Amino acid sequence: MRRFLMTHLLVGLLTALLVSPAFAQQTRITWWGHSNCSKDLVAEWNKKNPNTPVQYDFFAMTPYFQKLTAALSTRSAADMFTLIDFLLPGFTAKNVLAPIRPEWLGYKDLEDMKKAYIPGALDGYIHKGKLYALPPIASGFSLFINTKHFREAGLDPDKDYPRTWEDVGRIGKKLVKMRGSRMVREGFDFAMHSSTWTMWYFNTTIRQYGGEILDASGKKCLANSEAGVKAMNVRARIAHHYKASDPTVSLGTNALPADDLPKGRVSMFITHAGSVAQFGPKVMKYVKVVPFPQVDPKKPVTPIYGFALAVNPHISEAKQRAVHKVLKHVVNDSKTWYERTSYPHPDKNFLNLPGMEDARKTRYLDVFVKDISNGRFLQRSDKVLELNQAIHRAMERVVLKKEDSKKSLDRACKEIDAALAKK
Repeated sequence: MRRFLMTHLLVGLLTALLVSPAFAQQTRITWWGHSNCSKDLVAEWNKKNPNTPVQYDFFAMTPYFQKLTAALSTRSAADMFTLIDFLLPGFTAKNVLAPIRPEWLGYKDLEDMKKAYIPGALDGYIHKGKLYALPPIASGFSLFINTKHFREAGLDPDKDYPRTWEDVGRIGKKLVKMRGSRMVREGFDFAMHSSTWTMWYFNTTIRQYGGEILDASGKKCLANSEAGVKAMNVRARIAHHYKASDPTVSLGTNALPADDLPKGRVSMFITHAGSVAQFGPKVMKYVKVVPFPQVDPKKPVTPIYGFALAVNPHISEAKQRAVHKVLKHVVNDSKTWYERTSYPHPDKNFLNLPGMEDARKTRYLDVFVKDISNGRFLQRSDKVLELNQAIHRAMERVVLKKEDSKKSLDRACKEIDAALAKK
């Protein structure tokens, strides 16, 4: 009898525990990312929301995106995850992302939500009228210049910085440092360590000339157009005509793409706002940030990109609602994101937030936000990686082998058209 009663007491106690709020209502949310800058936000959320704790796992960037792509195809991804904007078309084509629900974030609809953001900041995450990822940061590219190098060359960094690509070549030539016949410091450098960086530059420059990489249907390459040849010649002229650049001098890598600037191997380099944090205050004392160079400064076009948060479509609607609450918590803390990453928040009122006055003066926020406001995302295609690689090979042929720009782009377009034809 005693054993019988004890068994029933244990069963009763277990049942009571299982149906108590701490057990019955807990919904664990998993989040994958490529950096640890979110840990404080996660800790804050978990402290305030013990029934919906977030488990945050982060990985190195390249293997992370490979892991994410594989997991989405096998329905084994986390409940929410970070992605980079140019991968979104490949994911939406495979229906592996859930639409973001603006009404669950406190907006009437997507149009109402757009009004709260820098114009165009959400464009890279919209597909067929629906938003598929929510950006906590926005990043464009601006020109970083070494003020000490400018002064050594008799240039005023506040007045003589380049506005156009021809200025970049002309001024860059003055900043070059030679040791005998060998260049040991580039006046200017286009990063060539990555096909994505190559495409950010080329895609932007062809647009400055009024062209596009693909036609409106996204099925035919236009990179070998007159605008494309002019864009490629920008890169060629800086290296071959002005002799302001020599890619063999650069030691930049995927991990540290802008490392040549703080190490003094280049005097001018285009990079993103996150480089401010990478360089640190000591280096930034002799670095000035100015707007992205243009073909016509009166008609500015700049590259823009970003990391954003997306939702797994295979979780229940109830869990998707819970994930949206986490999303709202994360993206609304724009100050924490900025302090940890140096990237501006895409909120249209970001510059006017309390505490931003000093950052606007010392960390070039006005320049970054202005370039972001003029920004356009990379050419949208689910074959974007193939596009990037074809353009990168074309630029290598032009810069390293001095191949004719039109001939090299004709070859690139054949490669791109073949990739686009594949299903």
